[in-house]
Amino acid sequence: MYKRRGFTLVELLVVIAIIALLMSILMPALNRARELGRRSVCLGNLKQLALAWVMYADENGGDLVNGRAGFDRTGPDPYNTSATIVTEKAWVSALQPTPTQTERVQKRILREGALWPYAKNPKVFKCPAGQVGHMLTYSIVDAMNGVRRPLAAQNQVWANNRADLTRANTRIVFIDEGKIRGRLTNNNNESYRVWYDRAQWGSAPSIRHRDGVTVSFADAHSVYWKWKGLDTVDFGKNGTGDTAPLSTEGFLDLEKIQRAVYGRLGY
Repeated sequence: MYKRRGFTLVELLVVIAIIALLMSILMPALNRARELGRRSVCLGNLKQLALAWVMYADENGGDLVNGRAGFDRTGPDPYNTSATIVTEKAWVSALQPTPTQTERVQKRILREGALWPYAKNPKVFKCPAGQVGHMLTYSIVDAMNGVRRPLAAQNQVWANNRADLTRANTRIVFIDEGKIRGRLTNNNNESYRVWYDRAQWGSAPSIRHRDGVTVSFADAHSVYWKWKGLDTVDFGKNGTGDTAPLSTEGFLDLEKIQRAVYGRLGY
């Protein structure tokens, strides 16, 4: 009689080992593909926000939207008390993910921002790799009508009108920072700060996308930059320690972002 033969223990272990080997080969490729997909969506979001930023300026005589998130400007400039400014609604209202600020509440708050009429989709305000429950991961940089640092304003690298920008394709407007690995690099309720007058970081560099950052420019194009310095990545991961670069590559990373934010170095 024909006798059916099953797998032996050795054959079963061989099959399991082959499957494990295939998984170890395929998983990194799948993770890279997933990251590329998330990065593409993030770049698309940044481009849409930059287009909304341009449309706002076009409809307001070239004036840039208030880039200091969560702070409507309604009185004297805190850095120039002798001058008064008209009311400027913040590009986005203050978001602080808490038990009371659920995703539903945060979406309602997003609708109160000055850019909402030009980008009426809450998904545009968040990188798909962002923290669950955190509806805002993007910031406008200081130099684009954000927090007015005195030296930057004095040296005319802080802009509040598109006429202040000579090379729009080289100046960053939005940067993806948000919540990374369980901590905030910035609470998104100001603007992204990097020093103008010294070789030193302000806000920590974002390392969300495979140790790199996504940004969009004043001409509405968006790009991904991979950091070169290990110290840049380490500072982005830990957010602690000296904010001055330690390596040549770290200085190149810092100078690149400073030039893109301010148009030139101030030191």
